Amino acid sequence: MSIRYYINPKLNIVLMIGEGIVTGSEYFQAAKAASQDELRKWGMVTVIDVFSAETDFELKDMRFAIDFNDKLSEKGLEPEEVAILTHSKGIRLIADTIKLLPSNSAIKLEVFNTVEDLISSLGFSEQKQEFLEFYNKHKLHNTRKVENLNLAKAN
Repeated sequence: MSIRYYINPKLNIVLMIGEGIVTGSEYFQAAKAASQDELRKWGMVTVIDVFSAETDFELKDMRFAIDFNDKLSEKGLEPEEVAILTHSKGIRLIADTIKLLPSNSAIKLEVFNTVEDLISSLGFSEQKQEFLEFYNKHKLHNTRKVENLNLAKAN
């Protein structure tokens, strides 16, 4: 799978880091796995870092996200915040499209170009150092795995 998740209950976040090509199906599989993790609690903010990934999302993936959001609303659950870290204009367009498609409840989805913007917008300013340590630890972990895979392929 080209997307991994990490949970920090103290910060109340699920961090997903993508690498390589990430499909909608892979993202939803990772989200499902995270939802079944014992550390996962309802109301956590999901941060999706796709700085090092290319995405392959289709209209059916957007529709799935909206339908999932609607089902939560029918159960009386408030949609959770989702923040995407990317430089991709395509992902920003997908996020904007999802928010414009018909839905029974507002989708809480924002796209950020920098970690700093995400921290200030989502209210992590007081926990900035702890957030950055958690984020950098796992971002570096993923980078090392990619480097190791590239080295293995080169040899």
